[in-house]
Amino acid sequence: MQTEKGKATVAVRYRARALGFTLFELVLSILVVSLFAGKMAERFVDYQEHAEKAAMEQTVGSIRSALNIRMAALIARGRSEDAVKLLDINPFSLLNEQQKNYAGEFYDVTGDIPTGSWYYDLRARQAVYLVQRGSHFVSSDNGKRIRFKTALVYNTPLPGETDNKSNDLGGVAFREVQPYKWEIR
Repeated sequence: MQTEKGKATVAVRYRARALGFTLFELVLSILVVSLFAGKMAERFVDYQEHAEKAAMEQTVGSIRSALNIRMAALIARGRSEDAVKLLDINPFSLLNEQQKNYAGEFYDVTGDIPTGSWYYDLRARQAVYLVQRGSHFVSSDNGKRIRFKTALVYNTPLPGETDNKSNDLGGVAFREVQPYKWEIR
């Protein structure tokens, strides 16, 4: 009987071991889960930066569209000479709805504007975006801001035309003032 009892004890121990984790398996599982969680957190930060960049580019696209619509309206009314006035206005005033992250117009920026916001620099006549999540952002001035300016575009003469049409207005553009790179992997 003792042998049977001894066999039963071994079987119970083996069965208990088969149902549970060993310390090595537990540590290995925690390590794998930690690695995945760390990688997911890193990707989450990248996704936030992607979203910020996309929102900034969407605002630029909206401003470009609004400027082109205003330019087309001036041309349709036969007032293309008034296009020069587009250089002096705040392009945010042309949008149907104000951006939630638009801080306003300023002559002197004191640093009270939160990152992730737009403002219009009245002195330079430029729209400025303050980058919030810029771990992949590089600017030529080493700052975390992107500046845009409204510019008129003139047509180049067609082949065979004389160059006397130097004031042939072709459209309006909303261009970056300083080159920047914002490449998120």
